[in-house]
Amino acid sequence: MPSPSSRCRFDCATTGNRSHGTLRRHRGKLGNRQGDRTATGREGARCLSTWPRPERLEDLTLRNRRIETRVLDLCDRAATIACRAKMAGDPIDGLINNAAIQHNVRFDDPHYDAGQIADEVDTNLVAPMLLSRLLLPKTPGRPFVIVNVGSALARYPKTTAAVYSATKAGLRMFSDALSVQHQAGAVKVVDVVLPLVDTPMTSGRGKDKVSAAYAAKEILRALEPGGPRIHVGKARLLRLLEIIAPPAAAAIIRKL
Repeated sequence: MPSPSSRCRFDCATTGNRSHGTLRRHRGKLGNRQGDRTATGREGARCLSTWPRPERLEDLTLRNRRIETRVLDLCDRAATIACRAKMAGDPIDGLINNAAIQHNVRFDDPHYDAGQIADEVDTNLVAPMLLSRLLLPKTPGRPFVIVNVGSALARYPKTTAAVYSATKAGLRMFSDALSVQHQAGAVKVVDVVLPLVDTPMTSGRGKDKVSAAYAAKEILRALEPGGPRIHVGKARLLRLLEIIAPPAAAAIIRKL
């Protein structure tokens, strides 16, 4: 790994947090893609990963030497800005906004407080916006890809997790807005719509969940040429239901 003072290229930056993001155990695959011609998927790609707890980052580094890590709590905006400032000379070609927090309770639950609301909004929506703004290339025409990991709840909320659903809807609109702004440029923005993924965040609820490994593989498809939105697994069926039977799609999501 290069010394802190050396100038290096990070092919992709990814985020993780307290919610055990989908790519937590699989980010190393970002550096092992073979044959891609995209900036973030080429052979030998390097990855910068963030997490608030250093012990998880140490494990990640041991698994793949192409991954460099930073201890960072995405709810701390000043720390996020400072982290980017320290890497001012390190070009980054892509960003995967994967971190998310979900409190699976009703909005009027007596134990659901202002701090939890703020954490969800800051982590799920404000942090991706801030990171995108900080990492967008200042040089016109330089290729860059932003992958925002979304959810079917962005379209149809369920009976719990109102704030989570709202943040994912906001992230979806943010992806669409950036795509419109950069449709004639070199910046690519992709919204990845995931079904229920088998992670600690979804423990004890739902069935027929996709594995984290499968979700990670599908997220990496967003780094390849394609459209601005990718539906993964059962989210593809939901997309069809949105067209032919919207009430059925809404009913399915409410039961998650």
